[in-house]
Amino acid sequence: MTATLENMTEECEAILIASRNYNIEKSIWPTDVITINYLLTQSAAMKNVYDELSVLSAQQRAQFLDQLVGTLSFWSPENAIEMRATRNRLIDVNRKISTLAKDLADLLEERSTRENQHPFTSNTHHHIANVIKEASRDNYQFRSFLAEPLQALAGQFDLKYWPYLPAVIKEIGDDAEAAEIYATDPRTEAATSSTRSSKADFVRAMLSMIAELKSTPSLYFSKSFSLSDSAMADLVNVCLKLSVEELVDSGYVKNLRHREKGLCNGNCPN
Repeated sequence: MTATLENMTEECEAILIASRNYNIEKSIWPTDVITINYLLTQSAAMKNVYDELSVLSAQQRAQFLDQLVGTLSFWSPENAIEMRATRNRLIDVNRKISTLAKDLADLLEERSTRENQHPFTSNTHHHIANVIKEASRDNYQFRSFLAEPLQALAGQFDLKYWPYLPAVIKEIGDDAEAAEIYATDPRTEAATSSTRSSKADFVRAMLSMIAELKSTPSLYFSKSFSLSDSAMADLVNVCLKLSVEELVDSGYVKNLRHREKGLCNGNCPN
């Protein structure tokens, strides 16, 4: 049974207050507390959004508002900028790992060749089991459960049965070179899908959030549930604290939705 528009703002804010109080009581999610406190000052601006939640059950409204707060807290435009920077840095780090690993593998190969061909040795690691053992010297779990079995295997099977150290390092380099960087959740993927940061990042994160709610069977969201373009515009204006000059309207959201569906013909916001 759906609720009426009467007192919908009060109902939604009661949910937010209960969530805020729980977080404070448990000393968790301080960023969400800040977000909720801000939303509670925006009752008039959020009215259309809250009114459109009247089609949901009380449980669904609570879930929607919880996810809204989380999206604003963790997928803000500022966070999207940081996420893009992290993604770009991971690409660069993997590239450097690949290059350095290849160089290190070549050096290990050269060291082994020189020691085998000349009467000198550097008393360094040659066996992968010894590398593992020494690298795990401070790992209590390893020393308690794996050290002896590994040593037994190293004694049972000579060096020809184990991976060659240069090959191990080369594999690390090959793995880094072939690495594909991708987001671990749909909202991060949505918020960073464009090449540059903009207000559209938050809209995409919100659309992804709603899609996640509708695809969660236990929540029983109607497949047709959606916020209108005007309500979504209100959300953007409120949540991003946009100035008068920056405010977006329903047309902005409509064009962005079309772009996400590939219907924009190059005229949609980034």
